[in-house]
Amino acid sequence: MAGHPGWYPPGQICYPPELPAYLKNVYDLKPVIGVPSDTEVMGIHSVIDAAHRVAGVPGMHDADLLMRLADHLFGVQMAKYRSKYSLITFPSDAMYTPPALPAHVTVTLEPVSGAPSDEEIVRVQEAVRAYQHFSSVPSMFDPLVNMKLSQHLFDIQMARYMRAAGESLPNPAAQAMERREIPAQTMDPVLVDKAIAVTNNAGTGANAAEVHQTSQMSAGVDIRELMERSNQLTERLSKLLERSNELTERCTQPADQSHSQTLAERFNQVLEQLTRVLEPTRRPAEPDQLAERFNQLLDRFNQLSERANQPLQTANELSEKANQIAERSNQLAEQAQKPVERLADILRNVNKVLVAIQHAIIRSHKGNTTSAVDCLVNDRGETPSICPATDCGDFGFFAKYYTSNGNRLPVTISGVTQNLYIPNSSIGEFLDFYGLDENRDLHEEGTHAIRERAEGVARTRLGDYLSSQLG
Repeated sequence: MAGHPGWYPPGQICYPPELPAYLKNVYDLKPVIGVPSDTEVMGIHSVIDAAHRVAGVPGMHDADLLMRLADHLFGVQMAKYRSKYSLITFPSDAMYTPPALPAHVTVTLEPVSGAPSDEEIVRVQEAVRAYQHFSSVPSMFDPLVNMKLSQHLFDIQMARYMRAAGESLPNPAAQAMERREIPAQTMDPVLVDKAIAVTNNAGTGANAAEVHQTSQMSAGVDIRELMERSNQLTERLSKLLERSNELTERCTQPADQSHSQTLAERFNQVLEQLTRVLEPTRRPAEPDQLAERFNQLLDRFNQLSERANQPLQTANELSEKANQIAERSNQLAEQAQKPVERLADILRNVNKVLVAIQHAIIRSHKGNTTSAVDCLVNDRGETPSICPATDCGDFGFFAKYYTSNGNRLPVTISGVTQNLYIPNSSIGEFLDFYGLDENRDLHEEGTHAIRERAEGVARTRLGDYLSSQLG
């Protein structure tokens, strides 16, 4: 993207925070007038880096100062951005070119066109972290490259912000007005029912299934009515027969003539009632029709039962096939587990080879000093200064604050024995960092601390390992 000379006010001033004396010795920050120079921005980076290193010393951490330094860096980076790119005109073909990185940084960066993607931002962030790992090795770290890399990350982040800010957002008030203007509509209940049926079964042919189910329900209702009517007649007939039997028994017992006549009359009345009850079923036309209707309903019921059994049979077959597939998948999973385990072993070996290559690259560098120890990575690609397991401490930090003879750690570097320093309280953490005590024979159970009277063995093991990697 073309620059915009004169767009950034030449008299714009960015004021730094007041620095303590020990940070002024690193770089004495002055107010930045107009567009900041590369030297001024590099000075701010160096002060921030020193403030972060000192923050680990008890009583030296100043969160307010770190916050104001970050604000000052943001201001000068915004000034450099505004001197090159317009915040008003933001064409989509803007190009953001990254700085050239040295060979020992394995991340490859490409120019970014327009708003960056997530992958492009992540790649630049990885490059920043990877390059800052070498900040303790002057021969492998250039503050100018570090400054340009940080500015490139700031530029693409601003590009994404400007793209997001330029996108139009929907107006909630207008949408609410549109919803209020839509007239309420009433629907015929029949149409609503049809719509619900279509919605619930769209594209599945379930409407035909509903009609089929309705026919089943009507057939079931006819059968139930017929069976209920038949049961009622049977119950009434049973009662009448019981009453008839009682009267017959009484008639067979000896009695006077008047009593016999009374029983006979009552028996005749019972027979008349029985005749009236049975008469509807004995009409010449109705029995045949009722029987025919019953047979039809029974046939229909049998057909529906057969159709209902077919899906059950199909479901059973599918269930058997699913079980077979599940058994087969379990077998394949067991067979696949073995190659995965082998692959894990291979990857662990590859990781060890990569770590050894990185250590060999550092060992082959001429003129290594004690600061080269802080560049050795562990099996997770971490250096001591960025690993939480070591509290982000490194040997450069220990050399400033723990220089007593009891903390001395002799290490051979490029054939020359040199003294590093590390307190006993940190030896266990560094053994864990490099994986030098996997059996936990030197550690207190459940902690990073070294067992009592094992400090000497632990210090010797750590020194021998570092000597083997740099000697």
